[in-house]
Amino acid sequence: MRWFLALPVLSMLALPLAAHAQDQPPSDSAGSAAGQYQPGTLPPEPPVIEPPLPGQADNMQPPPDPDDGQPPPPPPPPGGEQAAPAGHDAAMMRKFEARFDAANTTHDGRLTLQQAQDANMRAVVKHFGQIDTKHLGYVTFNQLMAWRMDQMAHEMERRAAALRAQQGQ
Repeated sequence: MRWFLALPVLSMLALPLAAHAQDQPPSDSAGSAAGQYQPGTLPPEPPVIEPPLPGQADNMQPPPDPDDGQPPPPPPPPGGEQAAPAGHDAAMMRKFEARFDAANTTHDGRLTLQQAQDANMRAVVKHFGQIDTKHLGYVTFNQLMAWRMDQMAHEMERRAAALRAQQGQ
């Protein structure tokens, strides 16, 4: 019989012996060092590490260790950058922000009507007067996001009204 044919048979015979040996209390023999694999036993199973839930990975930070001698990190300044929304919305926001930055050829954070036209930002061009509420001749990224959120809120209200009307029939 060839040796490679005997390997599956030998491993099947070793499993019941290993399971039985695992039920036995550990021996205090000089050859059994802690943490080493002993013949006739199964190796210890690796620890199970749970992946973070969706949306947690970006915001997870270990708690500050009070014994490390370092002061805790300061809180973010008020009015500073906020955390981006998770998932699809964050990707869409980053994509639109990149498009805004590419259109803003003066790199001053202000998008003029001409810059929006040159970048073929049709919705911004069409509604520039609504977005530029202070009539300064330019819009900022935050103004664009606020306008877009207002548009989405109006659309959601319209859909909710349609569902309520459908429910009442």
